[in-house]
Amino acid sequence: MKTIVFVMLLFACVPPSLASADLDLDQEVLVIPDTHNAKPYIWHVRQDTQGYELVFKHMRPAGQADQFQVGITDAAGEVVGEMHIFITDDDLQTYTHVRPVKDSDGRYSFSYAAPVAGMYRFEIVFRTDKGWINLKKDVSLEKSALKETDTSPGDEDYDAKVKFYPRKIYADHVGTFLYQLSYRDKPLADIEKIDGADMQVGAWSEDLKEFIYMTPQQNLGGPEVGVSMVFKRPGRHAVFAEFKHKGVIRRVDFVVTIYAEPPQIQGTLPAIGPAD
Repeated sequence: MKTIVFVMLLFACVPPSLASADLDLDQEVLVIPDTHNAKPYIWHVRQDTQGYELVFKHMRPAGQADQFQVGITDAAGEVVGEMHIFITDDDLQTYTHVRPVKDSDGRYSFSYAAPVAGMYRFEIVFRTDKGWINLKKDVSLEKSALKETDTSPGDEDYDAKVKFYPRKIYADHVGTFLYQLSYRDKPLADIEKIDGADMQVGAWSEDLKEFIYMTPQQNLGGPEVGVSMVFKRPGRHAVFAEFKHKGVIRRVDFVVTIYAEPPQIQGTLPAIGPAD
């Protein structure tokens, strides 16, 4: 995947009801949701994965990227639909989002070239007729013989500014990342869809215990893309976003701190009555 070479993080103290200042009534505007309206922005992945068996094969042909094959067996006989593989190292320094190819035997194949030796987390994410499933696999990989890079020609033509709404994002509340994308110093207004969305986002907590996959609920083609999500664990999270332009998928990544709810948010406000 490709990395944007310049990312600026901006912070907004009060989330506006509309992210766009241009109130053209004939044009849809980008809406920033209320931070307390969490339910529509939770990644509804099933917590109980009992009954699913992951078959994970790893092959390392000489001089090539490592080859992987994933199979899913389910006692309930659910049909596996689209599948995504999200990969990072244990320090969250690298990121790859793979869409594996389904083989004739029903298994899914993909390749990956590890940039350095170490432990890697594979998040196997797939949809069934009952919703999203996320299975995890930690694999020790050797450094690939192939030379991989996180940059590609043309990355220097892109800038990304990211605003946080609200400025401090709390666990179990909606946090919105507003990406403002530009190409050659002009607003990028012709983003190409990836799987029907303007952006694909994967996020891990620092301890790798929480993973979230999210896409925008509004896909207006840019230059602003709003991605709202609900983190469950306080602490530092690495957020990786992908967008596509001129046929190339490019990446924006940053780290955000998610705060535990303060007592005044967890409880009810004290009753306010007339002074004695």
